[in-house]
Amino acid sequence: MKNNNFALVIALAVIFLVSSCAKEGPSGPTGPAGPSYTGSISGHVSLYDQYGSRVLTGIDSVKITLISSTSTGTPINADNTGYYFFSNTVTGQYDITATDSGYGATNTNNFQFLSGTLNHDIKLSAIPTFSVGITAGSGATYDTVVVNCTSDPQVRSFVLFLGSTPAVSNAPSTFLFSTVKNIPANSVKVTNLISAQELYDAGLASGSKVYFAVYSGAVSDQSVYEDQSTGKNVYNAVSNPQVDSAIVP
Repeated sequence: MKNNNFALVIALAVIFLVSSCAKEGPSGPTGPAGPSYTGSISGHVSLYDQYGSRVLTGIDSVKITLISSTSTGTPINADNTGYYFFSNTVTGQYDITATDSGYGATNTNNFQFLSGTLNHDIKLSAIPTFSVGITAGSGATYDTVVVNCTSDPQVRSFVLFLGSTPAVSNAPSTFLFSTVKNIPANSVKVTNLISAQELYDAGLASGSKVYFAVYSGAVSDQSVYEDQSTGKNVYNAVSNPQVDSAIVP
């Protein structure tokens, strides 16, 4: 009988021990952040004129700025071949901007630098020197936007921005959508038909007013980049805006 009691005590002890081990303990502290390294970011800058052709002079006037979440670095200039170099760059998230007089500024947002050497090339397009005019008209199924300019033997471009207020411009917060069109060589007028469905898709109602802003733009614009807050393209290589309005069919 005593042996049976002893066996029972041992069995209960084993069950208790197993159940105790099965319980989850408290969560441990969060581990330390990953290691931080030091390296460099470098690349080459290329310039393009308003017709989309490469510019080989004046590259050393381009200023490049490296921006982290905590600080904005001192701008540096590219050399006369377009090469730039940021040393002692610490692991983290960065923006990089490039500017030059007469060119559209460009920006690369929120890219990750880990270690070693990161190559990042930059392209800038010249701000156009020609002017454009605009006449908007209302139709039954389409609105018409006529863009006028002086004749030129080379192809050029314009950028059309569509918005719901007279404040429409190339700023992403002011337009509903944008489109880039070419101006054929030797042309002085380009006619664009904006369908009612395109206007409805942009959120405009039939009978409401729509505003069009047209800018002269660089061919194959190299300065364009995406605005992260809106997901829309930013066009900085543009000039001479003109605005007109029409009624949505």
